[in-house]
Amino acid sequence: MTLAAQIRVILYAYLRLSRENDGSASIDTQRSAYQAWMDGSEFQRWLAELGVTRDQVEVREYVDTGVSGARPLELRKHMKRLMRDVEQSRRLDRTGAVRRMLIGWKLDRYARSVSEFLRLTAWGEAHGVRVATTDNTINTSTPTGRMVAVVLAALAEWERDIIKDRITDGHATRRAQGRWGAGRAPFGYRIVRRDEAAYLEVDPEQAQKVQAGVRELIASGTVAGTARTVGLSEPQWRRLLKAPTLRGHRNHKGSLVLAADGVTPVQFAEPIVSAAEMLAVRQRMLDLATGADRAPRQATPRCAEMSSCYRCAGRLNGGTSDKGVPLYRCKAGHVTIYQETLNNRVEAEFLKFWGSFAEVDVHLEGGNDLSAEMVEAKEQAARIGAQMASAGPLMLATYEEMSAKLEAAYARLLAAHDPEVREVETPTGRTMGDAWAASDEAGKTRLLRSMGLRVVLHPKSREDRLDIDWVRDDPESDATEDAAEQAV
Repeated sequence: MTLAAQIRVILYAYLRLSRENDGSASIDTQRSAYQAWMDGSEFQRWLAELGVTRDQVEVREYVDTGVSGARPLELRKHMKRLMRDVEQSRRLDRTGAVRRMLIGWKLDRYARSVSEFLRLTAWGEAHGVRVATTDNTINTSTPTGRMVAVVLAALAEWERDIIKDRITDGHATRRAQGRWGAGRAPFGYRIVRRDEAAYLEVDPEQAQKVQAGVRELIASGTVAGTARTVGLSEPQWRRLLKAPTLRGHRNHKGSLVLAADGVTPVQFAEPIVSAAEMLAVRQRMLDLATGADRAPRQATPRCAEMSSCYRCAGRLNGGTSDKGVPLYRCKAGHVTIYQETLNNRVEAEFLKFWGSFAEVDVHLEGGNDLSAEMVEAKEQAARIGAQMASAGPLMLATYEEMSAKLEAAYARLLAAHDPEVREVETPTGRTMGDAWAASDEAGKTRLLRSMGLRVVLHPKSREDRLDIDWVRDDPESDATEDAAEQAV
């Protein structure tokens, strides 16, 4: 048997595509290229030296789609399979009669960094695999071919770094201009296009849900409960509340995106909630996390946290009678009453007293305290002033430009500085009775709490066991009472 008859040739064809819509480097294009290359003179010359015909070549194809050339070889599914198959084939080749070649469309199909390509060629040398490309620029079977491969790999890496820097600069420019870069809009906003660029604007329907959830949370709600109101999962809602997104700002790599002055936050869109509401939300979340204001259990009766015992002044809890009837009961056992009895009485009093009143939506405004930023701007101005005093003609213009930018930044801070927190009431267009009828159990509890319900439960020996009062925080009323007391 001759040596030529013993030799086998295995051609490993590697095809890679970063994006499905990259037509110029499609899988079909790459496949056609290596099939045409097999009929070319260089490959045919090599086969002739081995005494093998094209029909005798065993072709094994490996395709990675949606995989970047910057990704390490072992982390590409089918490149990893290719390398494993080569190693297994070499172990089984006891006679050393198998010749192996790896073919790719162009250098960048293999790798886009010199270090990664050198790893591939070193692996090829260790396992008897020649590495080539269909444009014949690379063939590691010769010293010259290896040198050319390294140079071209270096150029490919340089090109990738240039593209990466260009993309990074583009993202930074878009952020500085308040433009939306890529991806889905955050909840509460939608993407609009103007001036051939993408921007964010408030989505009215989603924003209304966010505002309702925020106000419910501030009014002794929970993150989990308000997430259902908004229509998000609890983790999604929690992340949104912790981010600056709802104020129309953005974080990049963990830091707030600022304008060129390094002080003013870039406004990507109109805020959905006020600074005061955001502060109240953060405080509420802190209270819930530390146990300072734990939310009542779901099974807690409607009026429990607003009802107390006449004797010990302890809050009433839920419970059941021996027959399984829901009760309000004093923890010390002084008094009990059917939940239905107390709830019906409170409902009747609420509708009688408040039912015809107009419902108002109370939200917080202000709370945007920029004192620290203004102090920092003043300190920066002092430093620039000191440098200008000793600056020569060459640097004076630069310092004057810096000073003008700082003045503009300070003016913006001053205009946005609004530290006072204010409650603003907006009529909803319905009565409190309408609101009661439309509310679920948790909503009715919030309505009673907002109206300042106070219930005292007395023993059965008293004819009217329930004292029901409405105690609302009213600063103007408190001021009037104080003035009256002083007059007396």
